[in-house]
Amino acid sequence: MNEPPDKGPKSPENRYSSIVEGSPQGIVIQQDGCIVYANSAMAKLFGFPSASDMIGLSTFDDLVAEEERPQLRERTAAVYRGEQVPQHSGWRGRHNVGELIWVSSHAHISEWEGQPSVTSFYTDITATKKAEDKLQISETRYRRLFETAQDGVLLLDPETRKITDANPFMTMLLGYSHEQLVGKEMFEIGLLKDEAASQQMFRDLKKSHQVRYEDLPLRGESGRHQDVEVVANLYDENGHAVIQCNIRDITMRKRTEEQSKLLLAEVNHRAKNLLGVVQALARQTGRSGDPATFMTRLTERIGSLAASQDLLVDSQWQGVEVSKLVEAQLGHFKDLIGTRVILDGPTLLLTPRAAQGIGMALHELATNAAKYGSLSSQSGLVRIAWKVAAPSQSVFSMSWLEEGGPEVLPPTRKGFGQTVIGPMAEAAVDGTVEIGYQKSGFSWKLRALVADILEKKRADEPERNAGQ
Repeated sequence: MNEPPDKGPKSPENRYSSIVEGSPQGIVIQQDGCIVYANSAMAKLFGFPSASDMIGLSTFDDLVAEEERPQLRERTAAVYRGEQVPQHSGWRGRHNVGELIWVSSHAHISEWEGQPSVTSFYTDITATKKAEDKLQISETRYRRLFETAQDGVLLLDPETRKITDANPFMTMLLGYSHEQLVGKEMFEIGLLKDEAASQQMFRDLKKSHQVRYEDLPLRGESGRHQDVEVVANLYDENGHAVIQCNIRDITMRKRTEEQSKLLLAEVNHRAKNLLGVVQALARQTGRSGDPATFMTRLTERIGSLAASQDLLVDSQWQGVEVSKLVEAQLGHFKDLIGTRVILDGPTLLLTPRAAQGIGMALHELATNAAKYGSLSSQSGLVRIAWKVAAPSQSVFSMSWLEEGGPEVLPPTRKGFGQTVIGPMAEAAVDGTVEIGYQKSGFSWKLRALVADILEKKRADEPERNAGQ
């Protein structure tokens, strides 16, 4: 059956036997599911020492993976019935050492030694199958990245300049459906200025294989304006050129950059202003104060300015609530707030400029009250009130009224403290200040237009008592 051919002239039968034995395909003849003939390639394919070792084996039980057996039994039965069965392009066979191999096969009805039989031809496609699986994994990973990317991705044909594919993020970014994008050029969907710009991009790609646009204005189907960054790359895919464009929405990044520039400019401006105020404090304190106490008074006044600055920083320069400003400037008397220092006023938000000016005035008023006024005695008190005057609601007023302290007398000389609570406070709010020296106690009243002193977003909010 598997004997070597004769050395003499070959008969047609011997010639046929030589062709079968020399075939690179595995060939097997089976009857009733058992192997009655196998060539050398078949033995090599399934890992048997020789073809004779396969005679008598069950094709299904010994050569086929268990899960594949029902399908192959049905195919073999169809061959016996004389039906045309197409080639089975891939099934798992069982190697003699137990490993699984991938096999392609086709079979037809034949006759062996006068009995109906099935002749099958087998090809090892394990390497091909592994390559296909690897390619499939790669394709699945690419498709997953393509579908879930948080950047827009467009694929274009270099010959026609038309879009051939677009990922979901791109359709969301532009507001077009996938069908609306495919078949259009980039300038037709607003990514490039015009057809000339599109042609120039393709010419540049042929030279450098990559083109980058750092900042392009984009207006999609919805009309919403966006700023995008476009990177186009020319690739070769299996001998075919393709262009991939990655489009990133940089609208928020640009806004953040612009905001950072504005903030830096604002910080620089405020720093210069603050240094100017400190210089004025130092200059005025040195002129009107006792040289022996110059450093003490200057340190206190700069501390007052710093307290207002801290509140502004905490609010990101969006303004300072009046009650918080008062409490910060009267920090040395926090134990007296609510008993001998009475606060009364709604929740109102002062502008940064007003907060600095009023804060310095409050510090001077508190210092004078502790040295000469109502807080220098055991029973005196201070009433601090603020409100937005009705009915027009256009005037802000604030008052500092002392009572229960020593008799008040007008100062014999005008020091820098008088400048702080008077002209400086007025300049900070574009308002007016009234100062009184009644026997009942010292009084300070400030008035200014709401538009000049309060942040607009909080000026019209309902009033709430500061003591609540």
